[in-house]
Amino acid sequence: MTLCYYITGHGYGHAIRTAQILKALPPDVPLILRTVVPERLFREEAPGRDFSYRPAEFDCGCLQSDSVTVLPRATLDRYAEIAAANEARLPEEVAFLKREGVRAVVTDIPAFPLRAAREAGLPGFAVANFTWHDIYQEYTETPDDGALLAHMAEEYGAATAAFLTPLSTPTVADPFPRVERVPLVARRGRNIRAALDATLTIQAPPELGAGRAVRHLALLYLGVWGLDMDWAALAAAADWLFLTYDPPALPVPNVVTLDRRRWPYADVSASVDAVVSKPGYGTVTECIANGVPLIYVPRPAFSEYDTLVAGMARWGGGVPIRDTDFRAGSWQDALDAALSAALRPDAYATNGAEVIAARLRAMAEGEGRPGGSPLP
Repeated sequence: MTLCYYITGHGYGHAIRTAQILKALPPDVPLILRTVVPERLFREEAPGRDFSYRPAEFDCGCLQSDSVTVLPRATLDRYAEIAAANEARLPEEVAFLKREGVRAVVTDIPAFPLRAAREAGLPGFAVANFTWHDIYQEYTETPDDGALLAHMAEEYGAATAAFLTPLSTPTVADPFPRVERVPLVARRGRNIRAALDATLTIQAPPELGAGRAVRHLALLYLGVWGLDMDWAALAAAADWLFLTYDPPALPVPNVVTLDRRRWPYADVSASVDAVVSKPGYGTVTECIANGVPLIYVPRPAFSEYDTLVAGMARWGGGVPIRDTDFRAGSWQDALDAALSAALRPDAYATNGAEVIAARLRAMAEGEGRPGGSPLP
């Protein structure tokens, strides 16, 4: 049963979620990945998992000027170009699926692959906490925009079923003919705090109090697009060491740039006292799974924001910081709040990858089809 898995190139959260499902699938299931996300990410996130990487772009996500600012008009214009290209290459993609012996298609979360699957006579499954139809609804301005979204809804409607996780947008189920609710799909890391403390402990700068050792660790992730901020101001939080994988704009005594090869992101995020980032699905669910508070920068223009904030409230580990305070480096109040956050570890089950992998296998073997017949 060859699966062809399509993954949006918008950020890396969808790819990381996909990697968790790939790891949970039986090793005898052949896999083809269709995405513009770099192949190395899947090799790193699902080590030892065999797959065929066939790069291609079928959506554009949201175009952004930084990690929290979306460009609605530019996004719709770019997606219109991609949708036209998808329409032209539909016969080619259908032929590809047939030629490769694909038995089922999975998407997270481009719409076009579901239509290609239907045209090829194959079942198509979506894994989602939102669809681009949800997100783009707030961007529409013209009749052409409305027609573009209607076409996208039809493509999502070609799905055999959609696996929807908690923290989903309210309208995520609307385009799909059948949905199944599953637990969170989240990456879990190993706790390597002892190694971090032994290797990275520093002393606070003399001007901030001689001999004061750093006591707390925070992982700072500003996303693919980054954010402008006053890096120098972070030195005032002398009890904290801030870890990042992207060098700051200027040297700061208590900011350390990590080497990903030595310090895997998932393990570091599971080992710190707080993560500081934008509230994306992947970051939020990873913090929930690892029991680490998340200090987050508001992202009100993104449609999934309210749902993610509500989900963090149920969990207890979300700590908002005003955009002005974040950019000014005035983080002390938020850092203190993170240390005192009362987390509820039983708020969400986080074994969604295993549940989805089992359902895909069961459907392929006929257990999930009406009358028990195998998938084509």
